Amino acid sequence: MNKVLIVDDELLMRIGLKSMIDWEEQGFRIVGEAANGKEALELAEIHKPDLIITDIKMPVMDGLDLIRSNSRKHEGCQYVILSCLDEFQYAQEAVRLGAADYLIKSDIRPQQLKDALGNIRRRIAKDSAHEEAAVLKEQVREGIGYLKETLFKELISGFREEEEILERIEALKIALVQGPMILAKLRVDRFEQIRRKYIEQDEKLLRYSVVNIMEEIVSRRRGREIIVENSAEYLLVLNADGEVMHEEEVDSYNRLFAKIQASFKDFLNITVAIGVSRVSPGFGGLKKAYREADAAVKSLYFEGRSRIAYYDRIPKKIRESEVYPISQEDEKKFRLEVECSGDGAVPFIDSVRQGLRQGDYSEQAARKAYISILSLISSCYPSLPVMEGEGRTVYEQLLQEETLDEMHELVLRFLEACARHNQSRSERPQSYAEQARSIMLSQYAEDISLQSVADQINVNSSYLSRIFKQETGENFVNFLTRIRMERAQSLLKDKNIRIYEVANRVGYPNTTYFSKLFKKTTGQSPEEYRG
Repeated sequence: MNKVLIVDDELLMRIGLKSMIDWEEQGFRIVGEAANGKEALELAEIHKPDLIITDIKMPVMDGLDLIRSNSRKHEGCQYVILSCLDEFQYAQEAVRLGAADYLIKSDIRPQQLKDALGNIRRRIAKDSAHEEAAVLKEQVREGIGYLKETLFKELISGFREEEEILERIEALKIALVQGPMILAKLRVDRFEQIRRKYIEQDEKLLRYSVVNIMEEIVSRRRGREIIVENSAEYLLVLNADGEVMHEEEVDSYNRLFAKIQASFKDFLNITVAIGVSRVSPGFGGLKKAYREADAAVKSLYFEGRSRIAYYDRIPKKIRESEVYPISQEDEKKFRLEVECSGDGAVPFIDSVRQGLRQGDYSEQAARKAYISILSLISSCYPSLPVMEGEGRTVYEQLLQEETLDEMHELVLRFLEACARHNQSRSERPQSYAEQARSIMLSQYAEDISLQSVADQINVNSSYLSRIFKQETGENFVNFLTRIRMERAQSLLKDKNIRIYEVANRVGYPNTTYFSKLFKKTTGQSPEEYRG
């Protein structure tokens, strides 16, 4: 049923139109009425009418402004103008703006109104059919694209043998021929920051724009396919001229990839890193080619953004060691430097970066090394600052940094922020260990943990754990368990209190766990202890 909004400043006119015909018999339902264009716009936002029948001259906002404003928001809406004989020039302007028909107020008869509605109904149906056809065409296009992407993902994952998919390749009209190929992986730099600026629909538009730009640039090449791996990563498969990539081919590819990078920067204001495989013998070699392109693009972690890397030209070190060694002696010295001033720790962090660059270390090894440094810094301070980063922890920010230098700078900023944050917190009337001890003695029956106690006294949990052990000679968990068991022994002396009640009163809702822990601590089960 098509929805209608009637707009006229004359109440009698609105009543007359509503009662002139059986609207639902004509395929329309009146969803509202308004006395001026402003009221009509508000109702149109709520009801999204398919048709607005409106007077031209009205107070506040006239019919022409109503059509202009509503057309910008709801392109598919139809309009019928109500005019007087002396308003014909306005009616002409309304038709120019897109009004489907106009009716002279003094001459409106039921049949005229029905005829006008019939024309509108056919226009709406035609527009709807065109829209459905466009949607169907887009769905077919997206469906074929999805099948292509699925096919290539199966190839690069090794889920299908080459022979199994050759028929599917032909059926999907893949623009590649069996023979030498290269695979390039394009990764959008700083994608997490870009994604936070986009809602889901816009992220889809971003993918569409990236693919369109790539298609435009490679459209003249004999064999090529573009695969969307995800919103941040795209694959470009190209037929190669020969089984070996010579310098002239490298130069040609460099020009192609540089043009892609420049277009992304000009039209989308994004940069991309590109990793390129060696020449693959055909579809069956795409799994290996993908691994090579992936390794090549990851190697740019040590080089910076908006670069191009070829697998056969990256240092072998990128593919090897996974652990960067930081000795216990190094950790001890680093903590002393941090606790003394913080500045003295910078040379050590710099040396780690230099070692990662020069040694046989992977991106994963670099991330692990800097996470270790973050942990060391965190354990040296009683309170940690909030780093700017869309509500993410410093560890989450570290994992999302895409180059070694960016990760290094983040750690240095964190070290400096920690030193500033804790400058004014150096003296306290009661030690953190004493405060933690008081909380445990008063809240042992509750569900408390090292983190919850640390939160109550506004101190970092790693720091609290270390300071508590230093000051009491006992770790946090053992202390909490001891006071709970001591209280349980006292309660068990009262035989009127059931064992499950004792467990609950000392912070253990699970009676079985309580019984096991009690026996481990005292050497007796609760029943044996009670006698």
